[in-house]
Formats: sequence, C-alpha cells, structure tokens
Amino acid sequence: MKQFIAKFKRSVRISEAPADPTTSDAAPKLVTIGSDVGHTEAEPQSTPSPKAKQQNCDSRLESLLPEVRRQLLSILDLRGLKLLVRASPTFHQQYLVDRKYLLCRSLEETLGSVAIDAYAVHKCTAQAGDTKQNTPWVPNSYSEQTSRRYLSLADKLTLDEAIRMAVFYFHSVKPITEYYARWSLDNLANEAGKDSHNHQQEVTLTRTETMRLIRATYRFQLLCQLVEPANKAMRLSRQETVLDFLGVLEPWEIEELFSFYQFARDVYDRILTDIRWDLHPDNPRFDDQGRPPTPEGAFDLDISTDRSNYLEGITLRGLSLLHTVLFKIKDHKHLVSTMQQHITSSYIPFNALEGVLGETQQALRRRNHPSERDRMQEQRTPYPFRGDSEPDAPPLAWTIMWGNTYSNLYGWYIPEEMRRWGYVFWDAATLEGMGGRRVLNRQWEEYWDNDPRDDLL
Repeated sequence: MKQFIAKFKRSVRISEAPADPTTSDAAPKLVTIGSDVGHTEAEPQSTPSPKAKQQNCDSRLESLLPEVRRQLLSILDLRGLKLLVRASPTFHQQYLVDRKYLLCRSLEETLGSVAIDAYAVHKCTAQAGDTKQNTPWVPNSYSEQTSRRYLSLADKLTLDEAIRMAVFYFHSVKPITEYYARWSLDNLANEAGKDSHNHQQEVTLTRTETMRLIRATYRFQLLCQLVEPANKAMRLSRQETVLDFLGVLEPWEIEELFSFYQFARDVYDRILTDIRWDLHPDNPRFDDQGRPPTPEGAFDLDISTDRSNYLEGITLRGLSLLHTVLFKIKDHKHLVSTMQQHITSSYIPFNALEGVLGETQQALRRRNHPSERDRMQEQRTPYPFRGDSEPDAPPLAWTIMWGNTYSNLYGWYIPEEMRRWGYVFWDAATLEGMGGRRVLNRQWEEYWDNDPRDDLL
C-alpha cells in the first residue's frame, strides 16, 4: 500500500502548473518549497479544464472505489490536490462531495505542524476584521496546540475559512518564503566565499527546511498581528502578549522568527535609503504646504531615532506590505507612494538591544519567571543533534554552538551576521555542503571568546 501511495504521489507531480503571476523578475526563483512550484490558485477549479476532458486519465485510478479515491485525495498537498482534480473529472466529482474535509487535509499535508501557526494567524485576522470581536489572543490555547504539534483543521474551519487559509498561503506565504530562502542562501554562499550563482541550480529545500522557513514566515505574521498599532494606549499589554508568545517557542524557534524579521527589516532599510529625499520635508514637492507642522506625507529620515522607529514600525506591518514591495512595485514613484501610506512608528521595541529580545529583558525573565528551559540551561542538560527528520528539533548549527547542551539564550546573545544567512534553518547536509559550519564557527568565535551562559547572573 505504501508503494502504491508513493507511486500515486509521484504520478500527480508529473504535471506542471502554470507560472506564478505573483513572482517578479527580482524574486529568487531557484529555491523551491518542496515540489510545490508555480501557482497561486488555492483551490481546484469548479470544473475540470477543457484539456483534461480530452485526455484519458489512468484507468486504474479512475476505476478505484470512491472510498479509495477519497483516501488518495486526502494525502495530497495543495498543489497535488489541484493538479489531480483538474486532470480528472472523476476525482473532481469526488472532491466536490467532501470539499471542506479534503481541502483541510491538504492544508495539513502542506503545512505539517505549521498548521498550528497558520491557524493562529487566521484567527487573529478574523478577529481583526470583526468589530464585535473583543476576545484577546489567548497564549494558553496556542501553547497547548504547539506542544501537541498537530491540529485537525477540519474540526476548526468552515469551507470558506479553509479557502482563505489556502489563498493566504499561495499568495503571501509561499512566494515570500521562497524569496527569503534564496536571500539567505546567497548570503551564506557569500560568507563562505562561494559564487552563489554556481549553486543556484543545486538548491532544493528539504521538507524539514521548508517547514522551518514557513514556520518563521507565519510566526512573523502572527507577531505583526499581536503588535498592531491601532490602539497606542495598549503598548504594555501588547508587550506582555509578545512575551507570552515568545515564551511558547523554543529558543532556536525564536531565532527563526528573528532571522525572518531581520530579513524584512533589511528590505525596508534599503527602501528607506532609496526614498529618503522623496520624503524629506525640504523636498520642493512639499513647498505648497505651510510650515510648521511637518508637511503631510513627509518624514525626516535623517534623524536616526525617528528612522529607527519608522523602520521597526514598517517592518511590523506584516506580510501584505512585504509582498507588495517585493513583487508588486511598478516604479520609483509607486514605491514612494506605497511607503508614504504605510510608514508608522513602532510601539514595541522588537530588537536585540533594549527590546524584548535584549539582554535585560531575558535577565528579567530568568529572575522573575524562571522556566523549565532556564533550569535545563543552568544544568547544561544534554541536548545533542537528533537528525533532520523532525522539523521541531534543533538544527545542527544550534547544537554546535552550545556544545550539544541546552541553551535558552537568543536575540542579543547571537551575532546578527549569523541570522543573515539563516543558520537555524538548514539541514546538516546543506550546512556542510555550503560551508556553513566553517562560517558558523568563525562568526561565533569572533563574537564570544567563552560560553555566554557562564556569565549569567
């Protein structure tokens, strides 16, 4: 049976989907998330394609019992589900009989344990759009689901909700994650002294690497939703919410999130440099407005503190704006107008200096709310590399850094340069093959001449 299912999945992958219209020429194209490449339609069409009607599908598949066809449909990821349903009128009809269940199962197959984070993002989005909904984000529920590493979406979602989750994955999560993976691997190649172009054709993400990257993307979106600045008076409660959120994650998972955050921040940092004069109050385009105050739509990015606050605020705008600036910008004028509409100051310092990831905040956490993770760190509990078959286990780079013992340090304690090449995402084979172990050892030793855990108060 296992051989049959494996053969069936391979046969579904033979077909090629059309090119993804959300991808721009600037986007990295050679990093792919598994075999799921090239489309943004989240759900099979309501009718099979004309081409499919003219083709003879495999008679053995067409003649299978309905229960068997249902089982086969339930083990496909989103891309495989779409390809099969479009290719076969018989499977298309089977899909329509149990549409919600099969779409939810396909989401689970695509996302794995990341379905928990995708569902949390969906719930926060739904609450934000419901003016009557005053229920705050509850970390306990998220923590319980995360600890189980599994969530049955069919028990949680309506059909419309499942479709919205699939659309969000294809439109935002997938293309941005692929772009980020290419960006990180190029940085690793540069750090290792290799020509990144010579390695592009070799890059195919493993299932585990894919899950780590997608998890970081969804959690970045969840972070942005938790710190949404609509109500500035709630700064303290938002900070507490973020700390509760981080408390659910393992330290290497926090580093995954922070690595993605730094990528987004780097994107906007370059953009602000590019449009600095366009937004400057002294630009002649604002001469028709009186002074003071600062002209509407103008921002003085030469003031370092203001620029830092704007940069953090823009970064925390979430995946929608990030997708726009990566894939949808037509020209410089369009970029300027887009950024003018979205520039905002940060209302929670999410950084490794004075922010929630800083040394002081981590010291306060250990002193006031010591956790089991802190105890494991203090006792240097053995925590060796367990292989790459489990996306939720620490990657090889993490275990190398901490000598195969547990560490609950992150943010301020980790060199920023390491996050730029995504050290926590790569399987052992990628790390070794790309020269990452050598880069890791060099950057870690330059930053620390001893184990930082030895210096904790």
